[in-house]
Amino acid sequence: IHSTTSDSVVIVPFGSRAVFSSDNRWVAYSIGRSTEERDSARSRDEAIYDKLGLLNLETGEQTVRADFASFHFSDDGRYLALRRYKPKDKESDGVDVVVHDLLSDRDMSFGNVSEMAWQSEGSLLAMTTDAVDQVGNGVTVYDPLSGRIRSMDSDEATYRQLSWRDDSSDLVVYKTEIDEVFEDTAHVALVWRDIAGDQGVSYRLSSETNDAFPASMRIVEFRAPSWSNDGQTLFVGIQERRPSSFECEDGDSEEAGTDQECLEKEEEAAGVEIWHTLDRDPVPQQRVRERQLRRENYLSAWDLESGGFVQLGDDLTEENEIVRGGQYVIGTDETPYDEHAMFRQQFLDLYEIDVETGAKSKIADRISSVESPSLNSRYILWFAEEDWYSHDLEDGETQNITANLETVFVNLDVTPTREQMPSFGIAGWMEDGRSVLLNDQWDVWRVRLDGSGAERLTSGASQSIRYRIASNDLDSDDDGIGSDETIYYSVYSEWTKKAGFAGAAPGDDPQILVWEDKRFGGFSSPFLKADDADLFAFRMEGFDDSPDYFVAGPDLADPHQVTETNPFQSDYAWGRVELVDYENEWGRRLQGVLTYPANYDPSQSYPMIVYHYELLSQGMHQYQVPDPTQYYNQQIWSQDGYFVFRPDIVYRDRRPGQSNVETLRPAVAAALAQAPSVDEEKVGLIGHSWGGYQTTYFVTQDDLFASAVAGAPLTNLMSMYLSFYWNSGGTDARIFEISQGRMQVPWWEDWDSYEANSPIHHIQNMETPLLMMFGTNDGAVEYNQGVEFYNAARRLGKQMVMLSYDGENHGLAREPNQLDYQHRIMQWFGHYLKGEPAPDWIS
Repeated sequence: IHSTTSDSVVIVPFGSRAVFSSDNRWVAYSIGRSTEERDSARSRDEAIYDKLGLLNLETGEQTVRADFASFHFSDDGRYLALRRYKPKDKESDGVDVVVHDLLSDRDMSFGNVSEMAWQSEGSLLAMTTDAVDQVGNGVTVYDPLSGRIRSMDSDEATYRQLSWRDDSSDLVVYKTEIDEVFEDTAHVALVWRDIAGDQGVSYRLSSETNDAFPASMRIVEFRAPSWSNDGQTLFVGIQERRPSSFECEDGDSEEAGTDQECLEKEEEAAGVEIWHTLDRDPVPQQRVRERQLRRENYLSAWDLESGGFVQLGDDLTEENEIVRGGQYVIGTDETPYDEHAMFRQQFLDLYEIDVETGAKSKIADRISSVESPSLNSRYILWFAEEDWYSHDLEDGETQNITANLETVFVNLDVTPTREQMPSFGIAGWMEDGRSVLLNDQWDVWRVRLDGSGAERLTSGASQSIRYRIASNDLDSDDDGIGSDETIYYSVYSEWTKKAGFAGAAPGDDPQILVWEDKRFGGFSSPFLKADDADLFAFRMEGFDDSPDYFVAGPDLADPHQVTETNPFQSDYAWGRVELVDYENEWGRRLQGVLTYPANYDPSQSYPMIVYHYELLSQGMHQYQVPDPTQYYNQQIWSQDGYFVFRPDIVYRDRRPGQSNVETLRPAVAAALAQAPSVDEEKVGLIGHSWGGYQTTYFVTQDDLFASAVAGAPLTNLMSMYLSFYWNSGGTDARIFEISQGRMQVPWWEDWDSYEANSPIHHIQNMETPLLMMFGTNDGAVEYNQGVEFYNAARRLGKQMVMLSYDGENHGLAREPNQLDYQHRIMQWFGHYLKGEPAPDWIS
């Protein structure tokens, strides 16, 4: 914890989740346990509890309290609510909560608290109680200023989804309502308005109290209630109720099933799944999405004053979004394009939904997505073909707002070519809600949402410098960027890899403020501003400079380094990096990053490892810790005496493998020409997943490399097309037709291209020793892709070894397996690139 006004530093070992109080007097944080303490506790089957740390920023005094799971400051910063851990064998969810008065240093304790929430503006703390057997359950509001405790409701029920309306003392909670006729649990919505005032009003929503509420529906607990800005409307989710299963024990019961129903129920159920070719989602995807599908619900609006209740959606597959503080709801419907989306791009229709009546009016059809507006905007935005469109929710007008601008907003570099190519995205919103900031390839534009005009705010295109908004919520509380605010940009040079920040005062052109051969960003935001001061923080790192945070004033001049994450860096030998420029075989200008070995001696000859995937040169200045659990760790390779080359790879449609060969050959040639110390006979190739596919394909086309390693590669594009991406349940056909596979059509429509780009169909040409790795439970690339290639290589007598890790998915998760694979990679390259003796598993 660093002071920005002095050199004061407080170091908290194992500290995390630090939060400042709003009055800037305190910071609270969790204190974890060491690895040794955790291992010891696990060996004794003991619970592992974090501690709470509290630092007084004025005095420097630290307080540590044991066994608190979470903590929350009140809005005014005076109080801290501390939540203890739930005892291991306790049946109910309630735990002890302590409210600590930071001014008086006194505690107030509450038992069996399941949920708690501070007002966003004020000092009231609302709590729900969940005790064993539901005795004493209810909702309580505590005012720590007066000491008053109010019971808002009490019953033998469960209370959930406690929520204050922003900047008010209006409160809502869901209360369970059990009906044995139904299998699920219904909820009553309880609302209290103006709890802090003398004239508080309460409301209740259920099928019994509101005739407009559909009796066959229930309020679901998994969709949190949402308030309109004015507090007049509450939005909830409702779902069709599930009747309880009938019982067969009492044949005379009115609820009992028929004899035939009971007979069928008693028979052992068949273990069958029905896979129909007309299914919108195949059964594996239905399995993965089962929980999500069971939670589908209809967004509905409850008018507190009139009691009116309106269901805003009429199809569970619709997605509805509340915009502009509840004034409007927009909905999207994908169902007209379900058949198309089974294998191709997903499209949707866009609607405006009347909050008072539920009536829908179509705004746009067959678009790929819609953007969420800012809080202050009455416009919604979407991208179609090559332009941005806006729709005014007040007057119903739709405008093409970029048609006359002399730039391109569609990203044509994405492959494969799709029906709707993506845009470069939205940069942010202006606070007045009348303009939006849009990205083209290099620059940021301010475009008026009524279509009346636009201006380019930056000038990066001529120098291939990309400008992007560094942060779009500076001093804005997500309302957008104010017209009187300085706009800060992150800047990045495409061809030099330099990066930094620029700033533009209102009405001025951007000026570069920080410009370094470094990488900026990471963790949360690349650019942070203090809430109540003109202080900015950013994260910077280099290839040989571990990530650190810096703090500076508005001009970002002379930034002050406030962290030192690796004070021992100078104690270790480190390589260096440089760019390699090249053109691929169809003339595309590209770059790669060449890493030199640690302790490089130009008089020596060195082997080189080429690691490839797609675009990698932007990672030139990324710092990497030499961690052996990261089995493709390039820093370890450099430390072990290898050059490492990471080239950029680009593609042409229906030629993924061929494009890689046509790009990789000239890339390696350029690297060898730039680094004569590399022994061109001792170059190895490595990649994982898509990079594994490229590796496997290349070695069936060319013997440029002395050895190769392929992790989880695609090897047979035809059989892979017909498989599933088991992690999500979706078909792999979509990967080939509209995603990374870049084949655009099924293989029976272009057999020649599939065959030409499948490694398995050229394995007879492979002369490069190949090490392949797969997890037996790979849910991304079917394990059998490795088996097919292995069996073919074995039949042909090729030099190949396949490592099969039992139970592992697409990436190795167990540390022993990570270390084993990394060790075998080093042995493989050590033998084939350095001439080291081959261990038994290789020979």
